[in-house]
Amino acid sequence: MNDITWDTEAEVALAKVPIFVRKKVRQKVTERVAEKGGSNVTLADFMDAENTHRSETGGKRSEKQLNQMMPKENKPGAEVVIVESCHNEVNNCPHVLIKTSQWKDAVEGWILENDIHERLRVKIRGSKILFHHKLKISISGCPNACSRPQIADIGIVGYVKPLVDPDDCTVCGACEKVCKDRAITVNEAAPVFDRKACLGCTLCRDICPNDCIRLSEPAVRILAGGKLGRHPHLANVVGTADTPEQMIHLIDRLAIDYIENAREGGERFADFRLRIRKEAEGKRKKEVEEKMKTGGGGAHEETTA
Repeated sequence: MNDITWDTEAEVALAKVPIFVRKKVRQKVTERVAEKGGSNVTLADFMDAENTHRSETGGKRSEKQLNQMMPKENKPGAEVVIVESCHNEVNNCPHVLIKTSQWKDAVEGWILENDIHERLRVKIRGSKILFHHKLKISISGCPNACSRPQIADIGIVGYVKPLVDPDDCTVCGACEKVCKDRAITVNEAAPVFDRKACLGCTLCRDICPNDCIRLSEPAVRILAGGKLGRHPHLANVVGTADTPEQMIHLIDRLAIDYIENAREGGERFADFRLRIRKEAEGKRKKEVEEKMKTGGGGAHEETTA
């Protein structure tokens, strides 16, 4: 089996498998191909093996999902955006905060109305559109993020803000203990929330014995720039939205910025986001250095001493 090679697309798909089982998955897929007399693992081989496993465990991918992952001819009409969402509505998930189908419909409507598929397609060089060429948008109904928006090009995650009525609080500390994000501090007074650490779930509200924690109306966080592969990177929060319309306004800006300013030759969305972020940080650093030079020698000397 050492003679069996893996196509690049199959390797990319394998990289999305959790690292602690990746070696075993590689071995299993390679064995399947060897049993069939093959000498090379393609994306189709990998997906066939994965789908067989998923069908046995009740998680089989849909035909549409499989089709989206396969290489396509680079010609007008090809779909270049993949929109995924968690299955909270089908599974009656108790953690869901937003109706993901409503937000997904808004995204898919935006794609069609603005010809996003074609505007992205013309930026792709070569005769084939591969999976890594496509823009992935992932929508999750709650901060548990089952649809993995943190590794998508654009992620949309439902959340709420907890609000406290201090008059009813008995300072029991139950909310602090249950918080998975260590975003709550109770110190002889009503809970204080670290808004940067709080992911906006409902655990603190659910555990409070006096019902003194209430929740804001559900909204979404928008993330951008996630990816796996050789140099993985988690997406960064770039904004929030209270309505699908507000969300569309923001992701439209993200997409158009990418379409108009990505480097020729197929710069991926996540790489583009990392580059412009690095360039912005470099510009700010240079501006600070210039101010230090012209704004007072004393401050500059104190910094370098």
